[in-house]
Amino acid sequence: MFVALLLVFVAVAGWAWSSRVHADDVAAFTALGADITVMDRSLTPQGHGEAPPCRDSDDGVVTRTYPPSTGPAATQMIGYLQQTGWSSSTATPPAVAHLTRTVEGHTQTIDLVAPSLDQLVTTLTARSPASAFGCLGR
Repeated sequence: MFVALLLVFVAVAGWAWSSRVHADDVAAFTALGADITVMDRSLTPQGHGEAPPCRDSDDGVVTRTYPPSTGPAATQMIGYLQQTGWSSSTATPPAVAHLTRTVEGHTQTIDLVAPSLDQLVTTLTARSPASAFGCLGR
């Protein structure tokens, strides 16, 4: 009987902890999505997509795609993001820019893909990492 009660207690505690972890993941992802939406209103928006944490993977992902004839130049987008608290670091091709920041203890990233820094961005991919443990009950 004691073992059964102990197992129930551990299960409830694990569920509560994973819910709290998931809430932190969602809060960080929500902040990321809000920032990208504000950027869209400030710059020329085009197509977009969002995948919240635990839908397709642990990470929450926000993407924006721009046709080759419209949208902001990479330097314009980088400048805007740096003014809003993002830090630029070395990008891995095909990305021309890699930016990071920390929200709710989550290190978020944005990768910009463009032919070069002075040309139009073709794709923006923003990621907010989430906990695999927090995703267990989802």
